[in-house]
Amino acid sequence: MALEGIRRIFYDRMNRYMHREMKPPLTVGYDQIRIYPTLTGFMYCGTALLLFLLGINYQNNLIVIICCLMLSAVPYVVLDTYRNIRGLILEPLDTDSRFAGQSVRFRLHASGTGSRCAISIQPMNPGGIGEFRDRLESGDEIGITFHPDRRGWLSSGAYIITSTYPFGIICSHIVVDFHQKTLIYPRPLTGNYRLTENASSTGSKLASSSAVRGMDELSGLRPYREGEPVSLIAWKQLAMNRGLLAKDFTATVDESRYLDFAAMSGSTEDRISVMTYAVLQLSQADQVFGIRIGGEILEPDHGEEHRIRALTMLALWGQEDQDGN
Repeated sequence: MALEGIRRIFYDRMNRYMHREMKPPLTVGYDQIRIYPTLTGFMYCGTALLLFLLGINYQNNLIVIICCLMLSAVPYVVLDTYRNIRGLILEPLDTDSRFAGQSVRFRLHASGTGSRCAISIQPMNPGGIGEFRDRLESGDEIGITFHPDRRGWLSSGAYIITSTYPFGIICSHIVVDFHQKTLIYPRPLTGNYRLTENASSTGSKLASSSAVRGMDELSGLRPYREGEPVSLIAWKQLAMNRGLLAKDFTATVDESRYLDFAAMSGSTEDRISVMTYAVLQLSQADQVFGIRIGGEILEPDHGEEHRIRALTMLALWGQEDQDGN
C-alpha cells in the first residue's frame, strides 16, 4: 500500500509538471522527450563502477579497459533511444460507447517515417491496461483498455509512452493527453418492467394521441437511410429508376406510455439497469416508448436515434460530473 501511494504521488506530480494542452495530431519533439536510466541501466552502471574499483585496487588494466568500454556505449544508447521515439506522430481515434462491464479501448493512430522498436503505452489513470509492441509500424494503432463497471463518462487520462530500445538500460518517454472520453451506458439487468401512463391522465384516463412513425399505415415515401431494414425499401420505385426510397409508415400511439423510474423496484442502479434492459428490448421490437426519471422526461419515439438518446439519458442521470472532465 505504501509503495502504491508513493507511485500515485510520483505520477500525480509528474502529470502536473509535464501535462500541457495538446492538439492532435502530435509530432513528438525533443522538448517533450524525457530520458533516464532504467533499473537495468542503474545495475549496468553499478557494475561498471564496481569493475573500475576492482581494476584500480588490483592495478588490472584489462578490467579498467572493460569498464571504459561499458561506459562508452552509454551515449550511443541514449542517442538511439531518443531517435527511436522522436518524430512519432500520434493522433487519437474515436471511441464508441459501451455498456458497463464491457471493455473499452482508447486508440491512438501512430505514423511517421520508419518503424519504432520496443514501444509501450501505459495509462496514468488507475484501472487501465497498457500495451507493448516489439515493432510499431507507421499506420499501426496502439492504445489502452479499460473495463468500467460504472455508467457515465469515462476519461482516458494521460498516457505514458516509453521506449527502452535498444538494450533496455535507457528509457525515453513522453506524456500525452488528448482528453479522450466515451460514454458508458448502464449495465443491462434482466427484470420485469411495464409502460405506465402519464401522471396527467386522470379520471377517464384519456391520453393525448398523435401520429408518429410506426408500421400501421403507409403515409408516403422518403429517402432511404443507411441502417434501416431492407423491408422498408420501395423496390418498385427502385425498378423505375427513381432512386433508393423507403416506405414511411405512421401509427397512432398513446404518448403517455413511459418507462417510469418511480414504478421500478430496487436500488437506484438496479432500476436504471432494468430500464436499460427495457430500452434495448423495446428498441429491438421497434416499439414507441418514452422515459420518465426524476424530473426529466424523454418524449415517446422509436428508432436508433431514440435508443441512443434514451441510453444517454440513463447513463448520465444523477451523475455529478456531466461533462466528462
